[in-house]
Amino acid sequence: MTTPLYVYGASGLLAGELMRLVEAHPNFELAGAITRSGEGTVCDLHPNLTHAAPLLKKEAAADAILNSLAAGPCALVLGLPHGESASAWLALESELGDAACELMVVDLSADFRLSDADTYAAVYGKEHPAPLTLDDWTYGLVEHGREAVASSKRVAAPGCFATAMQLACVPAFKGGLVTNASPWLCNAVTGSSGSGATAKAATHHPHRHGNFKAYARTGHRHEAELLQACPEASVQLMPHSGPFARGIYLTASMPLAAGVTQADASAAYSNAYDDCPFASFDAETAPELRAIVGSNRAALSLVERDGWLHVTCCIDNILKGGSGQAVQALNLMHDLPETTGLPTAGLGVC
Repeated sequence: MTTPLYVYGASGLLAGELMRLVEAHPNFELAGAITRSGEGTVCDLHPNLTHAAPLLKKEAAADAILNSLAAGPCALVLGLPHGESASAWLALESELGDAACELMVVDLSADFRLSDADTYAAVYGKEHPAPLTLDDWTYGLVEHGREAVASSKRVAAPGCFATAMQLACVPAFKGGLVTNASPWLCNAVTGSSGSGATAKAATHHPHRHGNFKAYARTGHRHEAELLQACPEASVQLMPHSGPFARGIYLTASMPLAAGVTQADASAAYSNAYDDCPFASFDAETAPELRAIVGSNRAALSLVERDGWLHVTCCIDNILKGGSGQAVQALNLMHDLPETTGLPTAGLGVC
């Protein structure tokens, strides 16, 4: 028996990718997608899909979800823009009443990623729309919080850069391999899909093709997610727009603690990701985008130079950095193997 799954904000790029994954998932069935128009079917909205699931207006969402909950477990993914997701969830939660407690929810926006409302306000420049609900949500980076995700009914999927940064930095921080003597420097290149489904003059793919540039040079909001995981650290992320559609290629440079060798660091990262089906560490070879794009995997490697640890992490930004990570969390929340319905092989040519 499959679990019905609903998607809010179905016209978005991450929502479309999530519905593509659900189409091949053996345990979830797309029951409805909520849009402003609420007209047609999912395949009208995303022609690459074959779903005949209906598009619903938000006014009809609560009744549809209540009907599904009456028959058993049900899941919801919030694919709305930052700042809209929390308000939409509060409204839906109110309509669902006591039944909301039975609904498994994953949010793809930034609204519930930061556990402190003041930090959210400082990072996003506005007050949090639902500060009293923040304690209800679990941060959804499975590799560094598997048990918490599995036992939660409310999961906030990490940001794409934040995913790569944490996979690259958290083992070094937790293992005491690095210091805060200098800020950690994270240089990253992302594909055009990181800018979402709506074309903009500065981010539209034809403007990026054959081009390369840095942006957000004075600070990026995903830094806050790494600092939440690594208190007292200091980080400077320098993101770049790359001339490709999918993927993030990041190198994090951190000052090594006294006496720590490359062999020590390699052992720590091997131990950290040895039992993780979607994170692999290779001490010898730097990862390549083409090996992981199209998969939910993260590939990592490292090197030591002159007292600095340089860790490279490569992910598909809309899979491991987005919708794939959401499905990974949903699998655990429903007591399924975390690999269920998720691609492990990269495209190779992309």
